[in-house]
Amino acid sequence: MQRIKLGVIGCGVMGVRHVKAAQDSGEFEVIAVADLREQLAKDAAAKHSVPKVYGNGDALLDDSEVEAVVLAMPAFARTPLALHAFRNGKHVLTEKPVAMNAQEVERMIEARGKLTAGCCSPRFRLTQSAEAATAFVATGALGPLRVVRCRALSAAGKPPQATPPAWRLKKSLNGGGILLNWGCYDLDYLLGITGWTLKPKLVLAQTWTVPPQFESHIAPGSDAETYFTAFI
Repeated sequence: MQRIKLGVIGCGVMGVRHVKAAQDSGEFEVIAVADLREQLAKDAAAKHSVPKVYGNGDALLDDSEVEAVVLAMPAFARTPLALHAFRNGKHVLTEKPVAMNAQEVERMIEARGKLTAGCCSPRFRLTQSAEAATAFVATGALGPLRVVRCRALSAAGKPPQATPPAWRLKKSLNGGGILLNWGCYDLDYLLGITGWTLKPKLVLAQTWTVPPQFESHIAPGSDAETYFTAFI
């Protein structure tokens, strides 16, 4: 089987994980990495034996050898890079949130053409438990679905050793906070296990920010939501 020649843009925690996962799959040959912090790209390349290093994503996208790319940087930078990738005939896998807003996502969809594009929101839907739930719902044994609930809670834990990334809870850099970063998992899970048959008609949602006692857990200047609840 001929392996797909892959480039990874963004060499932070998730970008490096994509490099390793792609190599471990045996289906990809990671031939290039890029990051504005070029030393991160060099470190990732050295650790995972990637031959090409670029100091920005556009340079990697202009590499004619690269057939597909992973976009693993904050959301504010994804749409321009995705559009550049599609113009150059490259398939795209983007981290979540896909973009800053729905309008940017629509631009990506329109520009994609016949190329393959995907995002990283099916994380929980692809677990064995979710697959079992999907199969059971598909039998019809539950009858007409009236309420489907997903609740995700996690302990706050100890304050982090280092300041969390500033972009994660910054509207101007990420489009929003936990609703975009985690809500995509919940929606994908709920709609996926029901066979994508449910069609939203009304949405009620509420978001709020971190309480004062946990302000040390987020980067200074964060202005996006840290909690959300929704009824669809």
